[in-house]
Amino acid sequence: MIAAKEFTPEVIKRAYNRRSWVYSKTVAQMEWIYHLAALDKTKIKTGEKVLEVAVGPGLTIVELAKRVGRETKIHGIDTSTGMLSLAEQNLRAHGFSNFQLKEADSRQLPFEDNTFDVLYNGYMLDLIPAQDMPKILTEFHRVLKPGGRMVLLNMSKRNDSTKTTRETLYSILPAKLVLYILGGCRPVLMEGMVKDVQFEKTIRTYLEGKFPSEIVTAIKPHTQ
Repeated sequence: MIAAKEFTPEVIKRAYNRRSWVYSKTVAQMEWIYHLAALDKTKIKTGEKVLEVAVGPGLTIVELAKRVGRETKIHGIDTSTGMLSLAEQNLRAHGFSNFQLKEADSRQLPFEDNTFDVLYNGYMLDLIPAQDMPKILTEFHRVLKPGGRMVLLNMSKRNDSTKTTRETLYSILPAKLVLYILGGCRPVLMEGMVKDVQFEKTIRTYLEGKFPSEIVTAIKPHTQ
């Protein structure tokens, strides 16, 4: 896993605010088939309390809202106010009003311990520096209930010995172009880090295609 270029949270927020609409009409559409595969892994039951971290333009949170049912509040966060605005529009356009969207950083989630049955996070960790990943995963662990399920969807590659074209571009392009052309994202491998923060039953599924990705599922143990 190559090292991430260093972007401050404010720089990432500004970039995704600027590209939110374009992202919703381009990259988000191409990623959707991978989201559907990952969403099926959540095995959501009606009435479960669900959090999506990094809601983006709102395609996935609409699907999550459908799965939990209209009587259950769906929760989502994003660092980009532009993305949150699109997500709210998308939810309302599909007839949903029982939701809570917050501007927040995944390194410090604004929720109590043991709150959610399911946490879903797609295409965010691949733009995060490796040193920040344990903190974020620990936050995911903290807000899940014992027995709660986490599903991650990340840009990835088959294994650590594979070198992809995106990694080459990521390495040679200036940081600003990486952020605005590649979205700041590079392939990551999260299975080992997930295990390191005391999740159990961790399973990685690799997905080929135009956007090679991984789905990592894990469960917060009932006892620590």
